[in-house]
Amino acid sequence: MAGRRPKPTKLKLVTGNPGKRKLNAKEPQPAREIPSPPSHLTDWGKTAWGKMTVLLDGMGVLTVADTFALERLCDIYADILQLRNTITDEGRTYTVQTEGGFLIKANPAVSMLADADRRFKSYLVEFGLTPAARSKVNVNGGEKEKDPLADFFGSPRASFWEIG
Repeated sequence: MAGRRPKPTKLKLVTGNPGKRKLNAKEPQPAREIPSPPSHLTDWGKTAWGKMTVLLDGMGVLTVADTFALERLCDIYADILQLRNTITDEGRTYTVQTEGGFLIKANPAVSMLADADRRFKSYLVEFGLTPAARSKVNVNGGEKEKDPLADFFGSPRASFWEIG
């Protein structure tokens, strides 16, 4: 599929549907639920699961349909923690003896951590867990704030025909 991924209808409603495109009235509406963590998650993954489910449910965005994506998010987070420990224990580089002397090489865990960070960020964005992703969401449900001068000057939406 070419182009940008479509936004969920709920997100379009919350952000005010700036493109004014027709909304999908038949979009699936999965039930909100805090699912139990899969048994195969590592201890670090289960800890992440507990933290993420509380956070996402509090934001009102966690549904039963998000279980697999949340599982990947927690797996990647567990990988990040493990890779950080590996780098702390083994260092960012290691030395190899060659015919010409010694060569300093990067620890493979460093590039693996960078890759895990990129994947982690993409899942955070999917769940609206980055400042940039949250900036696109209007928490008050898309309602406009009341103009404090509206009572004094009248509603700016009133047309000439309604006033006269």
